This record gives sequence, structure tokens and C-alpha cells, in this order.
Amino acid sequence: MTVLMRCLAVSLVCFFGSIAHAQEGVPSNAGPEAAGEQAPAPESETASAAVGAAADALARLLEDPKGRAALIDLIRQQDQATQATGQPAGAAGSTNDAVAQPTAEGADPAAQSSRNSDATARDNFAVRLGEYTKLIADDAIGLVLRVAHSFRGVSLLVNGEIQVRWDRARIAALEVVIVLSAAMVLFGIGQKLLTFLFDRQAVRARYGSWAQRAFILLSTTVADAAIVVVGWGAGYAAALIEFGLLDGGVSLLESLALNAFLITGLTKVGLRLFFAPKRRELRLFPFSDETASYWCRQLGFVVALMGYGIMLGVPVANLAVSFVIGNAVRALVVIISALILFTLIHRNRRKVSSGLSAYADQMPGAFGKKAMKILARVWHIWANLYVLLVFGLWLTSPFKAVAIAMRATVLSVLTIMAGTAVTLIMTRAITGGIRLPEDLRKSLPALQGRINAFVPRLLKLLRIFVFLVTLLLLLEIWGFIDIIGWLRSEQGISIVGRFSSAFFVVVIAFVIWLGMMSWIDLRLREQAGYVVTARVRTLFQLFRNAFTVLVIVMAALLGLSEVGVDIGPLIAGAGVVGLAISFGAQTLVKDIITGAFIQIENAINEGDVVTVGGVTGVVERLTVRSVRLRDLDGTSHIVPFSSVDTVSNFMRDFSYHVAVIGVAYDTDVRRAKAALEEAFQRLKKTDYGNKIIGDLEMHGVTNFGDSAIDIRARIKTTPGDQWSVGRAYNEYVKDVFDEWGIEIPFPQVTYHAAGAGAPPTATKKPLAGVHNDEDAEGEGPGEGAAGYSTSSSDE
Repeated sequence: MTVLMRCLAVSLVCFFGSIAHAQEGVPSNAGPEAAGEQAPAPESETASAAVGAAADALARLLEDPKGRAALIDLIRQQDQATQATGQPAGAAGSTNDAVAQPTAEGADPAAQSSRNSDATARDNFAVRLGEYTKLIADDAIGLVLRVAHSFRGVSLLVNGEIQVRWDRARIAALEVVIVLSAAMVLFGIGQKLLTFLFDRQAVRARYGSWAQRAFILLSTTVADAAIVVVGWGAGYAAALIEFGLLDGGVSLLESLALNAFLITGLTKVGLRLFFAPKRRELRLFPFSDETASYWCRQLGFVVALMGYGIMLGVPVANLAVSFVIGNAVRALVVIISALILFTLIHRNRRKVSSGLSAYADQMPGAFGKKAMKILARVWHIWANLYVLLVFGLWLTSPFKAVAIAMRATVLSVLTIMAGTAVTLIMTRAITGGIRLPEDLRKSLPALQGRINAFVPRLLKLLRIFVFLVTLLLLLEIWGFIDIIGWLRSEQGISIVGRFSSAFFVVVIAFVIWLGMMSWIDLRLREQAGYVVTARVRTLFQLFRNAFTVLVIVMAALLGLSEVGVDIGPLIAGAGVVGLAISFGAQTLVKDIITGAFIQIENAINEGDVVTVGGVTGVVERLTVRSVRLRDLDGTSHIVPFSSVDTVSNFMRDFSYHVAVIGVAYDTDVRRAKAALEEAFQRLKKTDYGNKIIGDLEMHGVTNFGDSAIDIRARIKTTPGDQWSVGRAYNEYVKDVFDEWGIEIPFPQVTYHAAGAGAPPTATKKPLAGVHNDEDAEGEGPGEGAAGYSTSSSDE
């Protein structure tokens, strides 16, 4: 074990010493004494030798089976110690030694209690907050020192301690100029050719649909990216020609230069896709031409500075001068780019805010309008934060900054674009509603209304959920939180599973309810050979209401159960509340029970003329608790079923019009009956004939009045048509009586002149006309008899 620890110590010291020496170089105040008699070796050679020695020692250790086994045991012991103490093994050992020493010397319990109190105090919130603040301050100071250390190579170059290798610089510049010139020349020619393509496609995009514009935008962007790739290939071809085709290959600097050209060019293609400076018809957002060109030009310059500076400038500085100069170039490029971006954000803060506010005013949805208004107020804060994040990333992780920054930026853009697209689709569905096909709307007229009554509300909740998911994914991408790890944990899987199950319960319940409502609509839809009766319509209406309540209650209980709420107490509480309501609302319970039996017995349907509770009228609405009637005067009456003892329905199966006609005593009864029959035959030849069932039922003379003989006849009609048929029949009776000379008695007075010794006499003949008996059946609401006749004589 001692040999193993020594080998490890020697290897680690050599490794970290070589890295420190390679980064810091020779100190500026080191004299000849520190350097020794021999001249110092070049910096890269010293670092390579140290790293090689450390690697050789580690390789020898791993080749020995005993040493390899001892190393594995040591690593496992350190891992177990770390898990047990919550701190590194070395720190845990030193702490244990420090604690064990006073204990072994016989420390009193008071000291042990004091140490426990100190440990408890370290867990205090204030202590933790202080430690966290100190950590932030240390990181900030370390960042400043790192930036200062990055520019240390400049001082070494100025002092002459580092020399520029001009021969390598000339060779590198020549190689870079040749390949980049070839790539840029061919790229420029391709851009000129694309200009003609853009001009031709602009006319089609101006008058085309949104799908055509999207296709043109995508195709032109692909063509733009293809030109960049062609330029990149031309640069490689030039490099191969320079070195003798395939004999010499491509140098490292040429490859780096062409990679910088490719990545920078493709990034600018993305900027041209977003701003479309020369393609107004294909622009995704309502930028003006001046604004689009300005931002595309400024951001393109920053992209070129970052791409060529980091991917090409730094390697050239490393090759021509030293690695410390490369670090200085990297820091300088990052700082200049950050300052340019900060300046752009500050100068255009108000202009961009006003543009976003104007765009928000044109948006149709309230949610999108509010979100855009908020973005207009805080966009510069997010932009500055993004620049700071990328700036800190470049300074803290310079070798991984390119991959991390590009990955985070691309994922952030894709996440925001996906969230925005989904939000816009939901907003369009919320504002415009769900549109069903025309044939489906004709078959189920109420289906679209039901869908639009539920889906927009669900989409509003989903839109908020999409916004939260997008925000959490952005925080995950930039490393602020570990939402993916939390989702993979047991707690995350449990919570997501419960809420997903509850959501699916609600969706499935809505689908079942929608399917049942659609089936009811189909049953209530009249078709050829199928007529929906009022009873069927009423029963299905009651079933619809009851099923809706049942689905809501079941979905709520199952959803709460899936979330984790114990629904047992809820069901028990609902039972207690129902029992209390049943005792406190006996009238309501009586209404419901009576209404249910009335519907089962088919006593009342919507559209019937009934008499319930002393009120006669047309049934307009029928619920399980009450019935709403509209009488002849237009007054609406709501009659609870608890007050209903008898139901009189004037529209069951068939109806009768009972006509009681009064004629004078000197009229031939047989002739009067023939006249009534003639009036009936004339009535049947009209449109009322379809409402008449069978022939006229002649009952004959039913009453001898004071001055008239009452003859009764009855006409059988379809339900609800007895009143209109009766009114039309009375008109035809009047016409036939007038034609046949049958007298309808009416009030009249006859005066006689006085004779010799005889007193004058006067005779009054009251009216005997067409009328109905007081007990006649089938009178409509408010319709009275035609009257009856009397006769008297005054002498």
C-alpha cells in the first residue's frame, strides 16, 4: 500500500505540476539562479515530458496485478468513506482524527456537547446562506482572476519573454488566405445566383397561400445552406490543389479555417431565415426592411468575429506564438463580442419594445397579446442574461464553450420555436374554434358547439402547461435545474403518472359524454320514415341531463383518486349531505319523484296542451322537478310537480270537436242535420281534411231550450287540431245555413198597434245561435262557447 500511495502521489504531482507549468510559463521575476545552469526547455516540450512521465508511471502501476487490485480497493474505500461522512475521504479522515484526539485524551461531555452544538449551528439557515454567499463571491473573484490570467501572455509578449515565430505565421496566413479566398469567391457567386432565384420566388410568395410561402422559405433556405457547403467544398479543393491533390492532404490550419467558414456560414443562414432581409414576402415576423437588414448585419458580424476568432484566431496564435497568447486572443474575442452585444441591446431597447408592443396589438388572442406585451417590457433583461451566460461559459470552460454554447443555444431556439408553434396553434383553435366537416355538422348540428364549449377551456390550460414546460426546459438546457433527473426519479415518475392519469380520466370522460350526446342527437333527428315524438324528445332530454351529472361526478371522483386524494371521506360526506338535504328539502324530493313517475307514465310531453295545478297552457319546458306552461294570453307559468294532483292532457292519440248548434223551433230538424253534414263535407275538401279522422258523428237533438233546439255533432281530429278544425267548421255551418234559409235565432222585438179596447203587445225573440254545450270537450285554452238562444214574450 505504501508503494502504491507513493506511485499515485508522484503521478499526480507530476501531472498537475506539468499543467500548471504549461499554463503559467516561466515567472517574470525568475533569474538565472532559478533557471539553473542549463537554458530552460521550451514550454511545450517541458509539459509534454511531464505528462509523459506521469502517464508512464500510471501505466506501470496498472500493469502490475497487485498494484491494480490495490488501486481498486483504495478507490472503493474512498467512495464508501465519502458516502458515510458526506465529504471527501481526506477531509473526513482529518476531521475524525481531530475529533478522536481530544476524546482519547479524556475530553469531558461538555466539550462533546459544545461540538454537537457547533455542528447544529452549521446547519442553520443563516449559516448556509452565508456559506452560499461566500461561494458566489469566491466564484466571482475567481472569474476575475481567470480573466486577468488570460491576458498574462500579452505582458510576456511585450517583455520579450515570448517571441513570435514569423515563419510559422507567414505559412499559416498563406494557407488560410488561399482556402478562405476560394471558399468566399464561390460563395459570393452562389449568392448572386440565389438573388435571381429569390426575386422570382418573391412574386409567387406574394400571391400564394401560407403553405406555398412556407415551402418557398424552406427551399430558399436549403439553397442558401447548399451554397455555403459548396463554398466549403471549394476551399477544400483549393487546399488539395495547393498540396498536390491527394498527395499531401489538408493541413490542420486549413481544416480549422474551412470549419470556421462552414459553421459561421450556416449560422448566418439561420439569421437570414429568421430576419429575411431581402425576402419581405417570406419574413416570419413583421420586421421592416431596415430593421431586418440592421439586425442581420450586426449579429452576422458578431457571429463572424466569434467563429473566426475562436476557431481560427486562437489556433493561429497558439501555433505562431504560444498557448498563453491563444488564451489572450480567446478572452479578447469573447469580451469584444459581449461588449458589442451589450451595446446593441442598450441602443435598441426602446425601439424593439415599441415594435413588440405594436405587434401585440395586432394579435387576435388575449393570451398571446399579454405574453407579447410582457416580452416587450423585459426582452432586454433576457437578452443581457443570455449574453452574460455565454460570456461566463467562454471564460470558465474555454475548451468546451463552443460545443456547450452552440448546443444550449440551438436547443433553446428549438424549444422556444416549438413552444411558440404549439401555443399559436392552440390560440388559433381557441379563438376560431374547432371546425367540423360540413356533412358531419348537418348530421350532428350540436356536436361542434359541444366541442367548442369544452376544448377551448382545455386548450387554455394546456397552453399554460406548454409555457411552463418550455420555461423548465430552458432552465434545464442552461443547467439551472435538473428537471430531467427529477422526472426520472421515483418522486417525479409518481407525480407525473398521477396527474397524467387524472388528465386522461377527464379526457376519456369527455369523449364518453360527447359520444352519448351525439347518439342522443341522432335519435332525436327526424329522418324519412322516422318521426320523433314529444315523449321521446322529453325522455331523452331528461336522460341527457342525468347522464351529464353522472359523468361530471364520476370524472371528478376518479380524477381526484388518481391524483392521490382519498375519495372515501368525500363519498361518505356526500351521503351525509344528501341525507340532510332529503330531510330539509322534502318538497324538492317530492317534486323529483312525482316528475319521474309522470314521465314514466308519459302523462306530459313538450308541446302538449295540458291542465295542471289549475293552469291550462302549452308545455314549453319539462324538467324532472317542474313544468313550464304558456297560456293563451302569453303568460308563462312554472308549476312544480308537488302541487299537481291531476293532469289533463288535450293531445293524447286523438281529439274531438263537439259542435252544439241551436236552430229555431220552426226549423225542420232533418233539414238542419243535412245542413250540418253538408258543412262537414265542404270542410273535408279543404286542407283541414288531413286533420279529420273518419266521418261526422251526428248525435242529434240534445236539448230543447227556451227558444232554440240544440243539435250536437262531433268531429274526430288529430291531436291538437280540434280547435282549428272547430273554428273552420263553424264558418261553413254559417254559410250553409244562410244558403238554405235556416234561421239562427237572434234577439228581436215585434210591436203591435193597439186595437179597439185591446192593449198594445210586443214580442221579443232572443237569439238562438250556433254554440257549444258548457260541458263540451276539447275547448282550447280560453275558448268559450258560441252562445245559446232564448226567447220570451212581453205583452
